[in-house]
Amino acid sequence: EKLVASGVLLAQKGVVRLLERQEIPVAVKANETNIWLLTQQLVQAMETDGEAACAKIVKAMPGANHEHAKMLAYRLFTIAERKGWAGEAFAYNSLVVAWPDVQAKAMGLQAGVRDKEQTSYLDGPKKR
Repeated sequence: EKLVASGVLLAQKGVVRLLERQEIPVAVKANETNIWLLTQQLVQAMETDGEAACAKIVKAMPGANHEHAKMLAYRLFTIAERKGWAGEAFAYNSLVVAWPDVQAKAMGLQAGVRDKEQTSYLDGPKKR
């Protein structure tokens, strides 16, 4: 029930299956902890909008979930490659290969937020 509610699984009329990446919600919940869902959303973001979109998702991920998502993407790449699923292997590999750039962009987004906060703090209270 929890997986159905999170948008990862379809369970209807005796049929149970993981949803395909294109069926999974694009919007990432702020405190999402489902690594499968986060990995699929990252791959979808990479396919549609590239590293910058992935960086926004990584920046918002709580704890070490981004590292777990990267490890799952690598594992899924390995499985897809072994099974001969070229499209899936390419999708997961694209995320894994771009991971250092995604992390750098995510760190840049975090630094930008801190810079804005520090600047507004140093500027003093806003006059109305």
